Amino acid sequence: MTTLATLLEFERITGKNIRQFFRNALNFFQSGYPLLAAYYAGSINSVKSDPFAVLTALEQDIQILFTAFQTHSVQLTNSRWWFLLEDLEELDNRLKTCRNIARWSRSTRSNTGFLDKTESSYTLPAGQTLERISGDMLKDSLPEDDWMDIALRNNLREEDYSIDGGVNLRLSLPSAGGSVKVNTVVDVMEGRNILGKDLHRAMRFTDNDLAVLSPDETVVQSVDILAALKNNDNPYAPNDGLQTAVILGGNRASLNFPVISRQMSRTFASDDTLTGFTIKELKVENDNLLINYEVSTRLNETIDASITL
Repeated sequence: MTTLATLLEFERITGKNIRQFFRNALNFFQSGYPLLAAYYAGSINSVKSDPFAVLTALEQDIQILFTAFQTHSVQLTNSRWWFLLEDLEELDNRLKTCRNIARWSRSTRSNTGFLDKTESSYTLPAGQTLERISGDMLKDSLPEDDWMDIALRNNLREEDYSIDGGVNLRLSLPSAGGSVKVNTVVDVMEGRNILGKDLHRAMRFTDNDLAVLSPDETVVQSVDILAALKNNDNPYAPNDGLQTAVILGGNRASLNFPVISRQMSRTFASDDTLTGFTIKELKVENDNLLINYEVSTRLNETIDASITL
């Protein structure tokens, strides 16, 4: 336990006002942090810049204190200094959590602005109009009028787009409050981040570190894993996946098409970066079961794939 005597002795040795740092940190976690948490959760619509400035100052001050520990390490050899250092490291972890609160709360807000929607890139295909995007994709109540919001947000003039398509747009997909409810992803819900990032399933290394997949690679890997999943493969969700009994033998499998469709649909529903699953074709070839299927993502994109069981 760190005592006042330890703090006073630290200040005498290092010349750093550690008591003031702890007071500032306490004030921040009592008043500033709740404001940031409410802001990123969408409970309040605005927040002053003060909590952000205090957080930045605390991050800088704690690094100065860590440097002081290194500089005066010869004098800080008693066990009480280890307890003090442990307190600082715990506080440093809490500050890092605060710095990444937008990710932990899966927010669509930023330090400088707020958007209660998910940002997504979209290329206008041939024959599609902004009005159809407004109604079909964004589910606007008045697409005949709301399409103008898309044009204004993307600084589009009438001559900038035509029925030939090819125009790159930024679309705002509605979300609940300021937070997008995707429990399988911890990140700021902007653009393709909503699909998440994952490690390569083969645990490959790149540049002396574990290889991290891009959002597009992640969703493809997730689809492949879910399609091949069998009961009890995942110890945390043993009921996910297909029952082996329904796919053993071509003739038997052909009698269980409805069961296979139901079990695969339930398995894909467990990943909330995906919004839909449809079997397009299911047939028996040489005693093997061939399944052609389509999966929809949170970004209104579809993935066509197949698996042989």
